[in-house]
Amino acid sequence: MNVNEAAIQLFNLNLTYIGYLAMDEPSNLKWAKFVKQLQCDLRSEEIFNIRTTGNEFEMLSFKCFYDPHTEEIVAQISTLTDDIAHQLYVSQVHEKSQSFNAYDYLPYAVIVSDASGIILGLNKYAEMFLKVESSQLLHKAHQHIFDSFTLKKGQITTYLSKLMGDKHASIHVVDETQVSSTCYYEISSIFDEYNNIIVTVINDETEKKQLQHKVEHQQALNVVGQMAASIAHEIRNPLTSLKGFTELLKLNADDESRMYLSVIDSELQRMEQILSELLVLSKPTTMKMELLELDHLVKQVVEFMLPDAMMKDIMIQYISTSQQVYIGGNESRLKQVFMNLIKNAMESMHSGGTITVEMITNDCSIAELMIKDEGVGMDSATLQNLFQPFYTTKSKGTGLGLAFVKKVIEEHDGIIAVNSELQKGTSFHLQFPIYTFNQMDTLEVPAKNSAYLVT
Repeated sequence: MNVNEAAIQLFNLNLTYIGYLAMDEPSNLKWAKFVKQLQCDLRSEEIFNIRTTGNEFEMLSFKCFYDPHTEEIVAQISTLTDDIAHQLYVSQVHEKSQSFNAYDYLPYAVIVSDASGIILGLNKYAEMFLKVESSQLLHKAHQHIFDSFTLKKGQITTYLSKLMGDKHASIHVVDETQVSSTCYYEISSIFDEYNNIIVTVINDETEKKQLQHKVEHQQALNVVGQMAASIAHEIRNPLTSLKGFTELLKLNADDESRMYLSVIDSELQRMEQILSELLVLSKPTTMKMELLELDHLVKQVVEFMLPDAMMKDIMIQYISTSQQVYIGGNESRLKQVFMNLIKNAMESMHSGGTITVEMITNDCSIAELMIKDEGVGMDSATLQNLFQPFYTTKSKGTGLGLAFVKKVIEEHDGIIAVNSELQKGTSFHLQFPIYTFNQMDTLEVPAKNSAYLVT
């Protein structure tokens, strides 16, 4: 619209010239973006290749100001020496590099691509999720983001079509390369028309997916639990009758018949135990709680299990503590827990060996009981599902034993953990809160009404 004399000489124009300055193609593309930025910031600076008096393109610096009222641009144009141009170019590259480095401070993965889908940069979190170094992805096609993930057929095509049409798209992918567990990610991209770039963010949804699976599994277990409770109640009535008639038959039975009736009675007791475990797992139950001396309780269980262990060439070694430790709990439930764990240990030791039961009280508020065997051990898949109801690796197992153990331990405000190694053995660690005498007045158990003398 208007030029001064210096501009006339530089571009070989005349005072009445109205039109466009001749730029090369990259400068033409850059100019459109530059004007948008200028209209927003009101001041900006850029370098363009413009045809000058020698009919050759020359690198020129444009310092421009925008007047929003008149919608006019005032440009101060300066020639650049090669050194100055190089310094400015290096400065611009450094500025872009710094902008990508800024993404490293964000708590999620970010990848930036240009409008044609060429990857320009990615932060350290993106490198971690994609398991690549940035140099391996730079200047490659946007689709290489998905190289390490498992996708369904047509997912990428649908994603790219939506990105080009709606300017934003999301895709859910699975990473099955992890040794320990499967990881789930959501990859979301948005096309920034103003800056002419595609910004892609990766969100880790593994914890959310695992929680969702747990909720679905729990809902399924709740349905099974309700059915199991109903069935258990129905079975218990005829079971009681069968036990009664078995005892009556024993009165007039000969030795051979009495032997068979003893087997029947043993199996009926086993059925009753399974039903009891089912009822414990399927609904909340009330327990009689009392103050228990843990060492005495464990000794009783070890003495009870020892004869059966010796018949299988297994020794049970109990390492006690020198101090008395009291916990609040239900005696019969806890005995059943300890017997279940020792019985499982015995079943895993096909060639005999030693089961070590040790009580540890390093912490004055926590009592730990360790039950360690020298059995076949467990793999990672078994460990992961160990306490799930109905999960078992035994041919005749119900999968309720360890689920019952975990539930009882949690009812006693305890914690259970397990370590195992194939062909070396397994150790269960049970932790219970210790009750001191100054806590007994708050303990809702029969011990509250008893008198204690501490010496």
